[in-house]
Amino acid sequence: MRLENLIQELERQKPLKWDEKLPSSQIRMVLAENEPRFQFEGEGYLVINESCHNQIAEKLEIPLKYYHRMEEETPELLARNVNTWLERSEKDFFIRGLGDSVRAFLSDRYRVIDHLDVLYCALNELQAHDAEIEDCFLSETEMNIKVKSQRLRDFVRHKDDLIMGGLLLTNSETGHKALRLEPRLFRVKCSNGMIVEELVIREIHLGNADEADDEIFYLTLRRSIQGVFKGFGDIVNILRESTEIKVKNPQKMISNVVEHYRLSEGQRDNILMAFGAEPEYDQYGIANALTQAAQKEETWVKSVEMERIAGNLISLPIEEFKAMDEA
Repeated sequence: MRLENLIQELERQKPLKWDEKLPSSQIRMVLAENEPRFQFEGEGYLVINESCHNQIAEKLEIPLKYYHRMEEETPELLARNVNTWLERSEKDFFIRGLGDSVRAFLSDRYRVIDHLDVLYCALNELQAHDAEIEDCFLSETEMNIKVKSQRLRDFVRHKDDLIMGGLLLTNSETGHKALRLEPRLFRVKCSNGMIVEELVIREIHLGNADEADDEIFYLTLRRSIQGVFKGFGDIVNILRESTEIKVKNPQKMISNVVEHYRLSEGQRDNILMAFGAEPEYDQYGIANALTQAAQKEETWVKSVEMERIAGNLISLPIEEFKAMDEA
């Protein structure tokens, strides 16, 4: 998704968003067309997003597997269970909606950090660093933005293999993830990306915010972006050091990586093919095979997860990495 399309979609959603803080006594699950819906204070029925169902189960301490079985097989039993535990909870809940749907069921201490506010604040800071938006992703539960900066340019093996520094910004308006800033590298010749989670910066969505808190928060966000960019040189040094850690048996190493991170056989084949196309018998080479394979993932989320695994592999202590080569 391009940046302009992301902004257009968020602006379209803005007037449709609503929030309610309600005591459990005013919340009821009802059935409409044999599907569970929410009803607040006797008003109309509201569709419950699937990701929101997970939060309801969590907040009411209903086992998730049992919750979804009731949802699929006996929705009337699910409604009775939910309403029973709502009656007993005697708590206030913070509920976020979009149009006629409920998208989040949260603690009343949840702090709202909306996508548009985060995006505009980040863009103001990114412009000062000659940074550009590489790609965007928006789902029911999160917004992701890949960024690269023209000022952060270096190489690992040789000067013709240029890498650029940047970051991955993640935010959730529904409590499914915290605001995250993760350092990300972009290998120019093959468009590979690598996310280095070890240096992640995170902001939890808790606490009742006022105007002064918001000002401090957005100032902190801008400083955090500055901090990620300042760490680019350290990451380059880590990558260069990884070229000195040799791999004896890349096929065995890749198989062990696949097993360790619970990847699929299809992902294993893609990693092996990527390594075969550019064999580099060291820690950096194995990580690059993962970042190349990430481009073949079917979804944006899976591709990003593969980039994180590559960054995690680079960050492993030497002993742990070598153990995968020898196992």
